[in-house]
Amino acid sequence: MKDFDQWDELKKKIEIDKDSPEKFPKEREVWMSNIGRNIGFEQNGSGDNFSRPVLIIKKFNNHMFWTVPLSTKQKDFDFYFNFIDLNNQKVSIILAQMKLTSVKRLKRKLYDIPNEIFNTIKQKMRSFL
Repeated sequence: MKDFDQWDELKKKIEIDKDSPEKFPKEREVWMSNIGRNIGFEQNGSGDNFSRPVLIIKKFNNHMFWTVPLSTKQKDFDFYFNFIDLNNQKVSIILAQMKLTSVKRLKRKLYDIPNEIFNTIKQKMRSFL
């Protein structure tokens, strides 16, 4: 059974935290994010902070973003985008799990996705619509 109670307590703490003035994420950036404990086949965060890297796809303002989760498990599905990251690690972006994300969930910036790869990701996402 998944530990929803632990996630619920952390989510309450994240909500009361004030937005950090030094967090101004931009499109193409990968950030560590408190994704949480989710249901069914939705991507979960891991560890005590229920965190996972996410790619910022679209910035709406300094508080809200469309993000997609990253995974180290590459799969050959249409809704996975596989690539090698800047640390030479195999990574997948799970395109089907795009969601609206608050800046409050974002913990720290990890790296930028190169323009060429980001443009390919956006084009592939458009093909789903």
